[in-house]
Parts: sequence; C-alpha cells; structure tokens
Amino acid sequence: MKDQNDRRLFTAVALSLVIITIWQFFFAPPPPPPELAGAAPITETAAPGAPAPVVAASPVAAVSAEEPCTGATTLLKSGGTELELSDCGAVRGVRFPAVAGRKHVTGWWSWAWERVLGRTSDGWHPYAGGGAALEMLPEGEFLLAGRGPVALGGKWTIVSTEPLVQQRATADGLTITRTITPGQDGLWSAVLRFEADRPLLGPFWVGMAAAPVPNAAAGKSAVPLVMATVDGDLETLTATSFAQPEVLEGPVSWFGVGDRYHMAAAAPESPGGAVLSWQQFSRDRVGALYTLAGEGVGPGAPVEAAFTIYTGERELHALEAAGHDLSTAASLGFFGLFAKFMLVTLHLLHGVIGNWGVSILALTLLVRIITYPLTRSALISGRKMQALQPLIKELQEKHADDKETLSREQMALFSKHGVNPVGGCLPMLVQMPVFFALFSALSYEPSLFNAQFFYIQDLSGQDPYGILPAFVVAGMFAQQRLTPMTGMDETQARMMKMMPLIFGFMMWTAPAGLSLYYSLNTVLAIVQQWYNTRSFPPIVPAGAPDVAT
Repeated sequence: MKDQNDRRLFTAVALSLVIITIWQFFFAPPPPPPELAGAAPITETAAPGAPAPVVAASPVAAVSAEEPCTGATTLLKSGGTELELSDCGAVRGVRFPAVAGRKHVTGWWSWAWERVLGRTSDGWHPYAGGGAALEMLPEGEFLLAGRGPVALGGKWTIVSTEPLVQQRATADGLTITRTITPGQDGLWSAVLRFEADRPLLGPFWVGMAAAPVPNAAAGKSAVPLVMATVDGDLETLTATSFAQPEVLEGPVSWFGVGDRYHMAAAAPESPGGAVLSWQQFSRDRVGALYTLAGEGVGPGAPVEAAFTIYTGERELHALEAAGHDLSTAASLGFFGLFAKFMLVTLHLLHGVIGNWGVSILALTLLVRIITYPLTRSALISGRKMQALQPLIKELQEKHADDKETLSREQMALFSKHGVNPVGGCLPMLVQMPVFFALFSALSYEPSLFNAQFFYIQDLSGQDPYGILPAFVVAGMFAQQRLTPMTGMDETQARMMKMMPLIFGFMMWTAPAGLSLYYSLNTVLAIVQQWYNTRSFPPIVPAGAPDVAT
C-alpha cells in the first residue's frame, strides 16, 4: 500500500465484502422459484436397484389398467398432528389443529408501491389470514410407493383402520401394502411391503412430492422445502425443473418436506443399500425418491421398508428426541453454536417470563451485560489511541520512506502505553456473530411463530408498520453522534455513517423479533456510550509526555 489511508480503505472494503458475502450466503432469502418449464417425458427403463426414472405422464394414463380412485380421504390423528390420506396415492395433507396458519404480513411500503403501480386497489391490511389450522403439503403427496417408472396416483383400498392398512394391486400383479401406526409426540410408524405371486423385477421405491410455490408474496416459510439428510449432511432441493434425477450419494438418514418451522419426514429403519434421488415427477411436482435395494419379488419373497415418520416443529430438542439425525433439520447456519446458545438462553428466560417478546428484551439486556467489559475496554483503547495520534503522526513523518521501521516504531509506541491497536474492533467482532446467530435463531424458532407482542402479531414475520426498523436507524445515527471518529480517514468515516442505513435496510425484512432485539440493543449501546464517556478518566492533552493508562 502506498500509505496508511490506502491500507485503511482496503481493510474497510474487505470487511464490507466479507459481511455482505456472509449475509447473502447464509441469511438472504432465496429467490422465488420460477415457473416450471414443460419437461419432455422420460420413459427410459431403469436398471435394477437404480433410482426410478421420471415419467411426466398424467396419473390416469399411468394407471389406466387399474380401478380408478375416487379421492375419498381418511383422517389419522396422533397428538397435535393429523394425517389426511387419499385413496388416490398417498398422504395428501399434514395438519396441526392446535396451530393457527401463518399470517400474511404486508408492510405499508410494499402496499404503497403496489398502489402506485396500479397492481392493487385494496386497502392496507398489515396482517391477513392465519385463522385456519396450519397445514403443510397442501399440494403435495407423502409416502408414495410403486415399482419401476414413477407415476402418481393409483387406487388404494383400506383393509383396516387400527392401524391403518391400505393396499394397491397394480395391473402387472404387484401388491403394495402400506401400514401406518400412530405414535406419540408427532411420531408414526410406516411399513411399505411389496409382494407378488410371480417373479417381478424392481426397482421398488417410496417417495414424496411437493409443488413449488412460484409466488414470492407467499413468503419464504410458505414454500414447501424438499430436504433430506444423506451421509450426515443436510441436503435441500433448490431446483424446480430438471431433466434427469440427481442421485445423492451416501446412507440416507431421512427425507421429507417442510417449511421454515414445521416438517414431515420419513426416516428408514434399515437404510441398507437404498438410494435417494431428487426427482421431477411431473410439470408441477418435484420431490425425493427412496429406491429400495431389493432387485425383485416373487412368491414368498417380498421386499419391505419400515420408516419412522416425524411430523412436527423443526425445533432442536424435539428433533433430537426423535433421533435418526433429524436434528440436522434445525441447522442454524455458520454461527450455529452461538445460535444454539441463544436459543437455550431464550427458552430459559421464557420459562420464567412467559412472553416471547419480553424474553427477547431480557436476552438483549443479558447479552449487553456480558459484553460490557469488552465494550468498555474498546472505549479505553480508542481514547488512548486518540491521545497517541500526535506521536503517531510524528513517526509517520519521520519514517515516511521506511514502512518497516514505521510499523516497528508504532508497535513499540503501542506497547509502551498499553494500547491494543485492534481493541476498538472487539465489540464489532463480538456483535457480528451475535447478530447473525440471533438472526438464525429468531428466524427459525418455531415458538416465535404467531407469537404476539404489543402491536406485533407475529414475531417471526417482519414489522409491517416499520416502527422497529426506523427506530434502529434513528438510534444508530444517535449513537454515531456520541462516538468520536477522530483518527478515521474520510473514506472510513463515510462508510461508518452508512452503517445505520445498511442495518436499517436489513431490519425492514427481518423478523420482528430480531428488530425488537436490535432496537433495545441500540438504546443500551447509547446509554453505555453516554456513561462511559462521562466515567472515563480525562485524557492527557495532545503533546503531553505521557498517556493515561
């Protein structure tokens, strides 16, 4: 670098890029899925044991030789979950009767923009919907089963109801039996059995399909998310249209579908040599296909697959209790360790307080108390650095042509007066992991789903009135007025002045729970800044022989 200003500018730009990259990669909401393009039917015959190929034919054409289904449904209940099964193929709905459906949140700015563009003539409604019971998989199917090329549908006949036993007899002589037994705490047992009175080759498969939601206004949490844990890693299906199946290598712990807060997953009891692949079942159905290891069936030689089914919240403790690596579905991103600590603390506080909004405020206060020593240490370091500026400037003029000597002399000066040159960055280094950890924790904490706090009806959604984001921006500007920028070059100072706008922009779309945290955090930061400024010992005037320690 040619001079100190260049080095500072480079550092500031690099840090900004790192923060933006982390935000985009881990926390920015994914773009809405595009409309599915029409895919040409794929009719290749799969080799035994390989993932079944896609057939984009209509269900009626695929099962024309079978007795047509009627759409009759059967309801199974277990704890707080209901499964609705159809005689046309599979589980068609997963409902949580005790949980209200997600409210649709509309910020006044979004509504105003739509009015300006003439896209709506309706009045502004901050919150809409949310009255009916929460339902997942409204356009999907769960626990599909078949042989060979994939086709949705088929006529399933109820054999018994306790437990529920359904059977399907295909035109080629294969009998598929599906048995579902309710358990406790959102757990079910499911067994799929494939048998025939004559030899039949596979592959035999079990799967699930979901319909992507192309409407961005539906909200991130309303979009069915196909996911699985394979070889210990959480995998998600992001594509909405593809020509060939994508095989996932490794043992399968579970596969399923979910939104941001709830999920339905099938965990194989004995994965064996089974293979999981992402599939496009039809123009408007994508999902996961679990292809069994058995190559064929015959008289007295069936193929059977047993699963533990989990239907419930994507909550860490519930998933850990269910086993089968389901806890990977509660992945909290890069700062997962911080996020888990925050969630544990938040739940402890809620157990005492009983309100999630107040618990978030209490967590904010607790974090500020814990990090206060670092904040005060950073202020002391900054004040000392400010007092050393005349001496640093002298060294810069004296060793203008010898950067190595200048660096050595500066470090000696810092050591002599007990100044940590990076001490002023410590609060930011602590606050950024805390901020992103809280973003993950509060964005994916099921307990905040529809949780109310004063005028906010859903702490998991954005603040539709924009009050909290505006408060954060105003508070950060006020905090900057109390923070001296002596020693910063003009470029760094300009970037610091932009930070309130950057954080404010993030808060407009962030969960209201996170905005609530950052609003109180900003107030506490201002109070601490005011207190530290007045309680810190006077600084030795510039040019004095020593600096306060």
